[in-house]
Amino acid sequence: MTAKKNQEYAIKYRVIKLENNKYILFPIKLEKGKQENNQFITEKEQIPCIADKNNLKGKYVLDMIFSEEELALIYDYEEDSNFLEEYFFEDFKDTMIYIETSQADSISKTDINLRTITEDVPGVSYIMDNTIPSVILNEKAIEEMLKSDDVKEIKLILTKYKRLIQQFQKYNKTKGITKINVIDGKLDSIETKNKVDRAAEKEYSVFSPIINNPSLESSPGDISYQGLKKYLEERIFGHQEAIETFAQKLYMNYTAQKGETIDSILLVGPTGVGKTETVKAACSYLGLPYFETNASNIVPQGIKGMSIEDVITGLYEKANGNLEKAQRGLIFLDEFDKLNDSDLEIKSSVKNILLTFTAGGIFPIDNDSYSFVFDSSMTNKIYAGVFERIQEQEKQMGFNKNKKEELILGTGEEIRKKIIQKKYFTQEELTRISTILGLSELDRETKKQILLSSKLSELQKKKNRYLRQFGIELEIEDAYIDAILDTIDSSETGMRNVNNIIQQTMNTAEKKLLEEGNKCKKLILTRETVDDPNKFILK
Repeated sequence: MTAKKNQEYAIKYRVIKLENNKYILFPIKLEKGKQENNQFITEKEQIPCIADKNNLKGKYVLDMIFSEEELALIYDYEEDSNFLEEYFFEDFKDTMIYIETSQADSISKTDINLRTITEDVPGVSYIMDNTIPSVILNEKAIEEMLKSDDVKEIKLILTKYKRLIQQFQKYNKTKGITKINVIDGKLDSIETKNKVDRAAEKEYSVFSPIINNPSLESSPGDISYQGLKKYLEERIFGHQEAIETFAQKLYMNYTAQKGETIDSILLVGPTGVGKTETVKAACSYLGLPYFETNASNIVPQGIKGMSIEDVITGLYEKANGNLEKAQRGLIFLDEFDKLNDSDLEIKSSVKNILLTFTAGGIFPIDNDSYSFVFDSSMTNKIYAGVFERIQEQEKQMGFNKNKKEELILGTGEEIRKKIIQKKYFTQEELTRISTILGLSELDRETKKQILLSSKLSELQKKKNRYLRQFGIELEIEDAYIDAILDTIDSSETGMRNVNNIIQQTMNTAEKKLLEEGNKCKKLILTRETVDDPNKFILK
């Protein structure tokens, strides 16, 4: 397929106002062009996108914006770009969008499939016949196909069936399914060698073109914003304001329902200030399935390496194969700043894919183990990076010139402007990330508090462990803490490696406890213990 450079496709909708805050969008045609901010620019006109509720005041808006590369990925079809365009519009031409807006500028969207409310969808069965996957159409389905004199339209229908047969074959291979019955456009039953499962469309919703956003079916119980904030504050030190905002945004994401806003978050700061630990701690409290990788490692699908589809599959596995839980889970991509630190075309392609993922896109997952459609619109997306070029430092003068310079990050909006100025991302690209939080370097006193008070500190974990297991009190001299901090300050990893350093200083003492711990009552760590793990006091 010969892709036109930067070509994008979108569905154009006629806006029908029902009430002051209620609208119906009716699909009328496919448009080709390029999205810029909240406008879609074609050869003839500029059409507003649905992202801003003020755009609903006009006659037309655009939604479902994909690049040609993304369409080829979604439909797994690269032979004919013209056919791919028609196939894309065919999928959505009978789906209206019902919209409600709020005073807070949020937009709630609900898809309404005209086919399901105006006619009976023909019955279809997918079966395995002597290990060969087949589709059986009932009389009405065949009659409907024969009504058309357009060979291209028949080809569209057959191509859809072919795609679903391939997916069914994977279900047979991985789950032992022998038959799937579809009635009125919904899964009626799924047969295996041993049993029939009725109304199983939630688990096998791959046969629907779009997966609806799952919503919370019940209240989150004891989980609360105050609880999340406290949980983070007991573990992450030195970023009080950022932690409060992070807890606020993530808790609002956690309690959001279908069509409500999901904030994406970018954490900016030097190595070892707690970006990763903040995300891990929040996921632990909220019970979210969580997948972490470096954005710089991601490649487009089809190239050797980790694709966004692999990342989604990883999250799906963390959710134990529960698609709804995975779609409400969290993906954390570190080294986000390195996506634009390369002239390689591959990195530009990855950046576009990730920004589509951030905005809430549809990603079909089809590999040897799984086949499902993932909707990222309700997924938590957290990104992080150092962004070295935006780090401004106060110049020291006079007798203070050898003092370590203080890193100044500024507010979220100031950081956003710096990222754009230093050409990491354009303004248009960065608008898809709603919240930016700066985590500045930690001063020595804060690092000391982390070692002595954080529930993530290895010292605190060892202190509790030794008392429980050996009945021994762990005493930590101030000189030991100072020596650990000196080691940290001389490294380039900040607090990231501190627990490993502590482990190394305590290995010999721990071995001694295992040998004769019941003979002692106290273990004392001194400055000498940091330089030589054999030098500790056990009494």
